[in-house]
Parts: sequence; C-alpha cells; structure tokens
Amino acid sequence: MPDVWLPYGKTDVCVRVPSENFKDEIKTGEVKGAENPRDEIERSIKNPIDVRGLSEIVKSGDKVALALNIFDPSISNLIVSIILSELTQAGLKSGDLTVIFAQDPFNLQTGRMKEQIKNELSPLGVNVAFHDGLSECVYIGDTSSGIKTYINKVFFDSKVKIVASSIEPNPYTLYNGDGYAVVPGLSNMDTVSQILMPILNIDDPLDYLGGDILSGISEASHLVKVDFSVNIVRNLRGEVVKSFAGEMEKAYSEAARSADALYKVQVERKVDAVFASPGGSPYDANLFEACKCLENSLRAVRRNGILVLVAECFDGYGDPDFYEATSKFRDDPLSLEKSLRKRFSIGGFMAYRFLKASRKFDICMVSAIPDYYVSEKLGLKVFRAANEALNYALERSGRKSKISVIPRGNLTIPVIAGSNATNEKK
Repeated sequence: MPDVWLPYGKTDVCVRVPSENFKDEIKTGEVKGAENPRDEIERSIKNPIDVRGLSEIVKSGDKVALALNIFDPSISNLIVSIILSELTQAGLKSGDLTVIFAQDPFNLQTGRMKEQIKNELSPLGVNVAFHDGLSECVYIGDTSSGIKTYINKVFFDSKVKIVASSIEPNPYTLYNGDGYAVVPGLSNMDTVSQILMPILNIDDPLDYLGGDILSGISEASHLVKVDFSVNIVRNLRGEVVKSFAGEMEKAYSEAARSADALYKVQVERKVDAVFASPGGSPYDANLFEACKCLENSLRAVRRNGILVLVAECFDGYGDPDFYEATSKFRDDPLSLEKSLRKRFSIGGFMAYRFLKASRKFDICMVSAIPDYYVSEKLGLKVFRAANEALNYALERSGRKSKISVIPRGNLTIPVIAGSNATNEKK
C-alpha cells in the first residue's frame, strides 16, 4: 500500500492508496538550477536570438521601459541590473529606465510582493511602477479577430520596449510567456475580457491554443512593437535553469521548449480519480489560486470521475469577485455567463470555470475551509483528512478503480497520449 505525500500549506499530508488501485504519481522531473544565475541571464542577453544587442538598439537620450512579469525579488533585481548595465554602455542613465511590473490577473500573490521588490530595486536608481486596473492605458489598434487593444501608456510611449517573463504553466495560455507580460500584463480589463471570453466554455483551454487566445495575445503584443525580450525558465524550487533573450516570439519558442521538458508529463490514459495538490504554500493559499491546479489536474480524470483537491486555503476564497460569483450563481452558471458578458472580472471567469467543472466531475476537497463555505456555498464535500477522501473516492468509483496522484498541480501539465498541448501557433 503506497504512502503518497502531498504538499498542504506548509506541511504535507499522506494518502495511503491501496496497491491495486494506485495507477501512478504524475510529477515533473527534478532539474538542477544554473550554477551562476547571473551568468546565465547575462549570457542570454549578450547573445540575443535574431535581434541586435541592447547596447546597439538604444541610443543616448532614449527612454526605455521594461515590462517585468517576474515577482521574485532576487531574480527581478538580477535582470534589471544586467539590462541597466547594457543600457549604460550606450550612454543612458539609470533614470532613463522605467521598470513596470506587469499584472498577472491569475496570481493574487504578486500584490503582496510590491514593497519588497521596490526596496530591492531602489539602490539601482531606476523608475519603478506597477501596472493595475487603475493604470492609464491607450488604444493602439485592433487585432485581426477584432480585439481592441489597450496598453499601459508609459510603456507604449517609450522609445525602446523590453519585456521579461518567467515561463511558468498557465492553464489558459500554457505558459506565462511570449506576449503575456504585455497582454494581459500591461492591458486593461476590456482587452483581457475579449481574449478570455472565447474559452469560457471550452472543456480544456489547451485544446484551443491554436485558436484566438494565443493568436490574440501574440497579435496584441506585436502591435506594441516590443524591441527585446528575456525569458527565464525556473525549476520547482524557483531556481534559474535557463535564460533565452532576443526577438520576442523566437526567444519564447526556445524557452517554451525548455519548459516543456520540465513541466509537461506524459499520461497514458485518464483515470477514475485523481488526488491533486496545488503544491502547498503559496499555491494553496486560497481557492482562487488552487483553481489553477484544478484546471491542470482535470485533464487526467475521466468524464464524471473524481477529483480530490488537497488545498489548505487558509485565506478562504481569496478573491471577492470569485466568492460573489460562486455564491450568487452556484445553481445558475448560464446567468453568470450573461453577467460576465456585461461586466467581466477574472474572479467571475474563474468561478464560471469552477462551477462548470463541478457539473462534469465529482469534485471534493481536503481543506481547512469551513464547511459552510464549501458544502453549503459550493455544494462540494470537504474532508479534514486525506484518507477520508480516499475512502469516499473508492466508494464512489468502485473498488477496482484506478487513482493517480499529482503533488504539484499548479506546475504540472498532464499530457494525455494523442492530445495536442503545444506551443505552436496554428
């Protein structure tokens, strides 16, 4: 009887799956970080893919903007200091660089890092801003599919535009890379809603990657005319593994190939039940964050199968729009869809995806969330012990059922044999 340990908050919980029921543990590989992260990032920036070096692109007197979609203070500091060094070689001063931290609407944790990041960057003398829903945006045109694109004014008005991202799994765009730092990173909610609404009812958004979502992000970001990009690939410990820099789309393609080897896991077939943890703290801080694990892990579950979400969620729902939408529209997703078409919010979008999934799968939780907020508000079963949930899963799916376990669901992309989770734009 295998003992499988799943991250839960800042600890781990054990699931004792009977040998005859245990199918596999779906987990990503361990990859060693670069011996010297600064050298790796610097190497990529000094040897860019298919563009001139930064010191050749800029000219004295240029105003430069860096859109940064990396909320790790130490790595952010590394990237900014290396880029600043390249700019000073061309005669620019630190005050000529404005670092704009992009918004990640699917990550609530980024807002809590703002002060620490500011303190890390202040000795460098660069201007620092944080893009959010109140930032001034300008209309820059429509994509071929009609998406009206609004972008942060400071970034768009800058002479030289740079983007830097950490390439990590995103259940709706595969990775947070390519133009993600620009759209949705530096756009307003009108633009974000036009990109996300087409996948509202798609069972698996990764099946739609060749459609409007990636092409919309790519086209919108190309309207901005980004001059240079940096893409960081990190391992599960957050260490820099590889860095790719240069022309935005080509540098991202190389980074995504490297990320594929780290985050994608081939799965032979779907199973009757899956136990999935987002990966412990901070990934399971609240239900909103844990929903990314849900989206990823459901790919490994058969239709009407069982998904046990093992997430502490000490912060409850996490997002007020998410809570309001799930509470108000629990039994009426169609009305929620109509509401989103009138007034879009990321919390409402996530709530709709959650409610739709709960009608196609038997979703339950091992969590610290009070029964009232899960059982009564969402109609889901909540267990305090993982093995109680295991007994429930075996009773519902049968004693001959097969069970898989996913210990780091937010950072794991299960790829079922024959499916098309790909980086390529069709």
